[in-house]
Amino acid sequence: MRNGPDSRAARTTERRRLTDRDPAEDGPRDRQFVTALARGLDVLACFSAEHPELTGSEIAQRTGLPQPTVWRLCHTMIELGVLVRLAGDRMRPGLAALRLGSSALAGLDIVDLARPAMQALADEYRAACGLAVREGTQMMIIERCHGNNPLLTNLRRGSTVPIAVSGPGWAFLAGLDTAPRQRLIATLREQDPERWAHARLAFERALRTFRSSGFVINSGIFHPDYHTAAVPVFDRNGTIRFTLNCGAPLSTLSGEQLRDQVAPRLIRLASQLREALSMDVDRRGSAL
Repeated sequence: MRNGPDSRAARTTERRRLTDRDPAEDGPRDRQFVTALARGLDVLACFSAEHPELTGSEIAQRTGLPQPTVWRLCHTMIELGVLVRLAGDRMRPGLAALRLGSSALAGLDIVDLARPAMQALADEYRAACGLAVREGTQMMIIERCHGNNPLLTNLRRGSTVPIAVSGPGWAFLAGLDTAPRQRLIATLREQDPERWAHARLAFERALRTFRSSGFVINSGIFHPDYHTAAVPVFDRNGTIRFTLNCGAPLSTLSGEQLRDQVAPRLIRLASQLREALSMDVDRRGSAL
């Protein structure tokens, strides 16, 4: 998986557009936007499983922020324990940042509901099952269950994968109505052109499968020796809240098993999660 400065920049483009604005251009609504907070979040978004430690210069390169601004933000977060200073001018997220992430994930009841079925699929097919949400031009994994297979890809909770080439990303794209799908594809062509050019024809085939069967298959695009089935998870208003996927190496899970056994179970689980989301909305509404 490629997750370098280019993908980080793509994920923060919109926030930078806001933070770089001249205050004189802001209307009344924009006065609610806290630029310093947005820039601090951009800094934290630079860290990932692939880049757990960064220097101030690397953060400035990834965010496009001036280096003095980056140093002030990092100094503040170090004082608060959100970042930890390491040797050689390097930094990593501290316990305060990890607690924030853990609290956010713990608050997603849907994760607890999905986990048993995801783990059962992973165990039965020696696969990996994931639940993901969209984050810009990436999908962020909020839960991942592994079966007993040393050949599974090295992804975990908090990892991101590109929409353009991944099963979760294709499920999100396929689940959109035509107009929003075309808008997102235009964004991918602009911000992730190399990956989208590589994946476009295969995605179009996957989209036809989704229209007839309700799932997408990503085979050999995200990784040449790996294939994945994936489905969107809608709420009762038809909004895509999550995507579900299950995949394994081609050598340990056949295409027939993935299509005829795994994919239908993902569809059933997505339907159950949709019902759970609807019940949660009703429960919150009755409490008001």
